[in-house]
Amino acid sequence: MKETLSSQAGGESSGAPLTSRIFRVAWRLVLFVVIFLALYIPFILPFFLYPDTEYQLLQSSANRALFELLAGLLFLLSAMAMTRYVDRRPLSDLCLRPTRMAAHLLLGSLIGAALLTGIVTVLFLYGAVRIGSCAGLGVEQFLWAALAMFFNTFGQEIMLRGYAQRLLQRNFGPAISIIVAAVIFVLMHWTLLKLESFLLLLNLFGAGIVIGIAFVRSGSIWLPVGMHFGWNTLQGPILGLPVTGINLWSQADVLRLSGSPAVTGGSFGPEGGMVASMFIFVAAWFLMRVWPAHRLLETQAEFS
Repeated sequence: MKETLSSQAGGESSGAPLTSRIFRVAWRLVLFVVIFLALYIPFILPFFLYPDTEYQLLQSSANRALFELLAGLLFLLSAMAMTRYVDRRPLSDLCLRPTRMAAHLLLGSLIGAALLTGIVTVLFLYGAVRIGSCAGLGVEQFLWAALAMFFNTFGQEIMLRGYAQRLLQRNFGPAISIIVAAVIFVLMHWTLLKLESFLLLLNLFGAGIVIGIAFVRSGSIWLPVGMHFGWNTLQGPILGLPVTGINLWSQADVLRLSGSPAVTGGSFGPEGGMVASMFIFVAAWFLMRVWPAHRLLETQAEFS
């Protein structure tokens, strides 16, 4: 059976009081986190007991990829368990259908990479970007880094969009689901919750809005995954810039940021600056206004 995402808004909450819906969503999200941690903690417990082990292990790109694969699989298992056995809904509700998977991943990656390219281009014209040594990562190291990035973004999006946003949408409608999922996206970067990273957090919220809109418009988890992956992979493993304050790929040294951190993002990477804010705003407007008019993708999602 086909139906648009927006037509499903409030599907399981029709007539339910607001407090009841809030409670229904809240305890499910908490249970999701509990299930994920119960699966995840046994694997990371040695890192807490022996902190040096984590540093040594994650120095290897291959090990980082395997670590992110594990986390991504556990996010997926948690989402499947919640959807099937708690919510009593079909697994197709996670929007993981392979239909147009490759097309959505490719389109999403192009959108994410194009947004970052636009930001970097403006910064370059502004004189805030310098060319580095262009050492680049080795082919093997780059492939492992790209895999790690894919598994990382998949895990985040299956939790945020595939489960949380769909749950919120059924109870409160698409608009609120997009906003709340964006807030959760910011909270997932809790280590950055400080005054000096305010602009970065604001941009993360905006990016969450953009990806949330793309999810509602496409009805597919693969478009958000592609957008997230395309942006992060170009920014980190390819250009050698920090990604949300994490700088694991500096040896690529293709570009270097200089100038005011408020403009460039400084140590947080381009996504922490005002130029990124402008591009994120334009992207949100584009997805809300231009996409439906030009029908870039079929905006119906299939649910059974």
